[in-house]
This record gives sequence, structure tokens and C-alpha cells, in this order.
Amino acid sequence: MDPFADIDLDSESVWLDGAWYTRQDLARRIKEMIETGDFRVSRPSQALERLEAALAQARVVTVRMPADLAETISATASRLGRPVGHLVREAVAYYLAAAAAYGAAQAAPQQPGPVDVDLSDDADRVKKAR
Repeated sequence: MDPFADIDLDSESVWLDGAWYTRQDLARRIKEMIETGDFRVSRPSQALERLEAALAQARVVTVRMPADLAETISATASRLGRPVGHLVREAVAYYLAAAAAYGAAQAAPQQPGPVDVDLSDDADRVKKAR
């Protein structure tokens, strides 16, 4: 659900070639590639651009919650190997999508339910007409 699933907004890093890279890591990697004559820097460069764009769009939101909920979120994030912020963003996005779907369903005109039709009389009439 997270459009930036390969970007960790909390550690400000991006997933590339099986590892997490910060801006500094990517800049260092690109520089080393060029210095060694490897000019195929488009993937690391694109990853750096995506990271920069995601960080520029991100906003910090502070939330207070009960201690037991915070502990549950922290434990779940640890178990999944993701930052707490990722879990919170995903949960909020899921909730908003569900709320929008519910609102759309409530606003839609009600479809009539199934109608029972008794065709037994029609079948008898067809038999008699033959």
C-alpha cells in the first residue's frame, strides 16, 4: 500500500540492489563508480532522486497514543523488520481507504435486492398451451 515501500522515510534511505542506502551512501557509491570507470550510474542516480523527492514531500506528524498500543506497534515493527513509522503510515492509509470506500458505498444509490419470481404458473400455462 505504501507507494514508497522501497524508501524508508525514518532512516532517510532507499532500497537498492539488496541493501539500504542513505543519500551519503548513494553519493559515495556514484562517485566510486565514476572513479573506477563504471559510468552505469543511472540506477543509483535514479534511486537518489526518488529518495530526495520522497523526503521533500514528507511531513512530520506527532501522535500521542496509549503505552500499550505504542508497545504493540513497536513489537510488530521489530518482528516485521520495518520502522514504526512505516507501520503507522500503512495503517493510516488503510484506514483512510476503508473510510473512503465506506463513504462511497453509503453515497451510492441503493441497488434493489434480489426479487423472488414464481414461475410455476407460467410453466403450467406453457404445458397447457401445447
